[in-house]
Amino acid sequence: MRRNYRTFEARPSRAPLLILVVVIAVSFLGWAVVRNQGPVIRLVRPVKTIGVATPVEFSVTDSAHAIKRAQLGIEQNGRKFILIFTAVKTALPKRAAWKFWQGSGSEWQVHAVAGKRTAPALADGAATLRLVAVNNSWGRFFRGGRSVFAVKLPVRVTPPRIDVLTQQDYINQGGSGLVVFKVSPADAKSGVQVGNLFFPSWPVNPSQTETRLCLFAFPYNADLSTPVRIVARDDAGNDAVAEFAHEIVPQVFRKRTLFLSRSFLERAVPAILRHMPKLKNEGSLLKNFLEINNQLRAKEARQLAALSHDTRPRFLWSGAFLALANSQVEARFADRRTYVYNGQVIGHHSHLGFDLASVEHAPVLAANSGVVVMTRYFGIYGNAIVIDHGCGLESLYAHLESFAVKVGERVVRGQLIGHTDTTGLAEGDHLHFAVLVDGVPVNPLEWWDPRWIKSHIEAQLALAR
Repeated sequence: MRRNYRTFEARPSRAPLLILVVVIAVSFLGWAVVRNQGPVIRLVRPVKTIGVATPVEFSVTDSAHAIKRAQLGIEQNGRKFILIFTAVKTALPKRAAWKFWQGSGSEWQVHAVAGKRTAPALADGAATLRLVAVNNSWGRFFRGGRSVFAVKLPVRVTPPRIDVLTQQDYINQGGSGLVVFKVSPADAKSGVQVGNLFFPSWPVNPSQTETRLCLFAFPYNADLSTPVRIVARDDAGNDAVAEFAHEIVPQVFRKRTLFLSRSFLERAVPAILRHMPKLKNEGSLLKNFLEINNQLRAKEARQLAALSHDTRPRFLWSGAFLALANSQVEARFADRRTYVYNGQVIGHHSHLGFDLASVEHAPVLAANSGVVVMTRYFGIYGNAIVIDHGCGLESLYAHLESFAVKVGERVVRGQLIGHTDTTGLAEGDHLHFAVLVDGVPVNPLEWWDPRWIKSHIEAQLALAR
């Protein structure tokens, strides 16, 4: 019996290759499914407290995938409040073509308002601000990569409380006033609002910070109907307003015409240009004067206002302020000046101080105790000194010959600080003296008057005790 036999050749097995492919595929799939591919969430502006309407801003960024959705909310005592937000969406540059599993990246700028206005049931206490963002990656079992940002914050939706201690006061137009009140919480930003001007308050006693004093000004050029109120705002943005009894007393200010001579301009203008090399020379004596009297004057007013921000947090002075001894008044506060040159009107300005003339190079004394905060050549004022008397109150001494004090020096009432001269825009030897409250010029007549000090400052402060 004949048998047929087949010859078999040995072939390589494909099983190992198939197993390798399966292992790689499973590993890749597992890596893609399991790994966290959620967007990166960042709080753009720090939020310390949630109030009635606290703005919040988040940055949600994913460098490899598109962001599909986001949800913003607040959780308090087991209750959840969803917040409405707006998002500015930006596409990031595309990834390399070989990274086929990745799409284009994206970024969202999320803007919302958190607080009682958007979640009316919120109460004082603590709450969690939470943002959840999801992208279109393969993470989370194909539902997208998910990230959560949560921060626990205090909630303060009750506005500050203001208790007015001050009594009825009469405030002169162009003058000063002082109010005393209590505010809770003590760290609320509080003071007096006069129209668009805000004057900060200060503790009457460092150990009782809730009892505050506020020195404020009613500008000479403000409308008599300008509202004057005590205001407070806490760190959550909650506002409170309180009225206090007061009456604005109108004042009549003088009008004066100043006839400028060429000899005055030839002496004063080049000297100011030499001392202030940053000033542009307009090539004309008159044009240079107008630049100095207008732009430079306005700039120096802003610098004086900024100088008041570093005031000491308590009164350093006592008693009535001193005027230049044996002096004659050459110009008053808020005189409305018209400048005439060669028979033509070239400008108008209000004179915001007193010009006091005595003998040539008369000694100038500190009007009251304080700390010297400026001694320098100061444009239209020439050689000038500014003394801080605390709580935003400052005195200015201008057109001096030289300085007998330096910045940072403590001075006492009646101490020699310099001598009068003609520096700056001064036609003759005199002292320009000004009083400022948080950079706002006020009438020095009040501060020279012992009776006004007693009835308007000391009597009000006594109510805090």
